[in-house]
Amino acid sequence: MFFFLWLIVFVVGIVILYNGRERDEDLLALKLVGYYFLGTFYIAINGLVLPIGFVICLFLRPNANRSAKRGAAIFGLVLMIIGHFIF
Repeated sequence: MFFFLWLIVFVVGIVILYNGRERDEDLLALKLVGYYFLGTFYIAINGLVLPIGFVICLFLRPNANRSAKRGAAIFGLVLMIIGHFIF
């Protein structure tokens, strides 16, 4: 049941970010999914969660649709934090 809820939240979030794009870009939806997964990537060391993927995302400098891509990474980070506390 939770899987479908997370899937719906994920799809709705990516669609909202895609519709908020600044200009057309090839394969933007896949790039947003990639930035989302980069935002959710973390390493847990002795119970301490380090969001390594989000830190990497801060160093990336995309040319087009920067706000949508950063939004996807932040969206991934937020869902990672929520998921970490729920499960």
